[in-house]
Amino acid sequence: MGELVAVLVAAGRSRRMGGDKLWIDLWGRPTWRWSLDTLLVVPGLSRVAVVVPPSAVARFRGALPPAPVDRCLLVPGGAVRADSVHAGLVALADAGCSRDALVLVHDAARPAAGPDLVARVVDAAREAGAAIPVQRVADTLKRVHDGRVGASVSREGLAAAQTPQAASLGNLMAALEAARSRRTEPTDEAQALDAIGVTVRAVDGDPANRKLTEPGDEAILRAVLRARSLASLDVPRAATAGGRTGIGFDAHRFEAGRPLRLGGLDFPDEPRGLAGHSDGDAALHAVIDGLLGAARLGDIGMLFPPGDDAWAGADSAALLADVATRIRSAGLEPSSVDLTVVGPQPAIAPVRDAMVARIAELVAIGPEAVSVKGTTSDGLGFGGEEGIAAFAVAAIRVPR
Repeated sequence: MGELVAVLVAAGRSRRMGGDKLWIDLWGRPTWRWSLDTLLVVPGLSRVAVVVPPSAVARFRGALPPAPVDRCLLVPGGAVRADSVHAGLVALADAGCSRDALVLVHDAARPAAGPDLVARVVDAAREAGAAIPVQRVADTLKRVHDGRVGASVSREGLAAAQTPQAASLGNLMAALEAARSRRTEPTDEAQALDAIGVTVRAVDGDPANRKLTEPGDEAILRAVLRARSLASLDVPRAATAGGRTGIGFDAHRFEAGRPLRLGGLDFPDEPRGLAGHSDGDAALHAVIDGLLGAARLGDIGMLFPPGDDAWAGADSAALLADVATRIRSAGLEPSSVDLTVVGPQPAIAPVRDAMVARIAELVAIGPEAVSVKGTTSDGLGFGGEEGIAAFAVAAIRVPR
């Protein structure tokens, strides 16, 4: 089992949540993106088949992370979970994955699966052939009938199954196809594997790796994810004085007949504006991505997808203010912004103070913590004639 791949099951109907749980916002990322981002950083994992509702392929595609998008296969799911997993496995096989490849199958509704848990599952599956994380049952179990409590059920040998579960692509395909021929619907991969005689090793699960199922679960998961994010900030704290920095970049072409907006300011005398799905404010877009990068809360394309009509012509100033609010909701505090605008026009020096004040207002920090600079590329490259580019370095801190 040399090759490592994954199936992310995101095709559920969210019946008990009363809404689409996979798109619930958890600190700037929808539920399913937390799960996908966890898989994409698993060492050695080459591909992820993201199985989604057939009617939502375009929506999910617009929210994929930009850098590793070539590693993600978007796959229309089936009527039940087993069909969706099977569709993901077929997509991986069609993409060239061998039957010996080790496949992690993970529910997108479990956004708090951590890297240590995934590593335990991978190691056990490589050694034993298949593995599943389980959580020992701690509560007393009762049989209940018609609202009346009956006998207690022994907890001996009982455990709650979690994901990711892992086995070879060949064994998973055989197990699910056998279940289909028997007209049974296994609730997870371990059940299907056990039915064809494949031994599945149990490893310790994680109590934080709970499934988003009932209304109210999202509050618990937000707390778990916030604590984990803050803990990760402790690693570089000695070097960053209690905070982190992020880099943002954006560029937009000039477009005739469109008003120019830059750095949150309007330039009514400029003959050309900037093309873009929103108002094209490349400067504020760079600041947004710098802040999101520092806070580890995703990126502008994920929060405000360019293919979503909701953000057509959107005021980037409102988007920046929203991002600053999200960062504070995550228990963090924006502390500084350094912006450089590259382009032939407009001149930045005459409006520098106004742009500083506007960005400070939107981020809700003092103007002394904002720096704005303008430069040209001497007629070379994109920022010479075609449009405007912007670079931003932003910092956040953890309030004491």
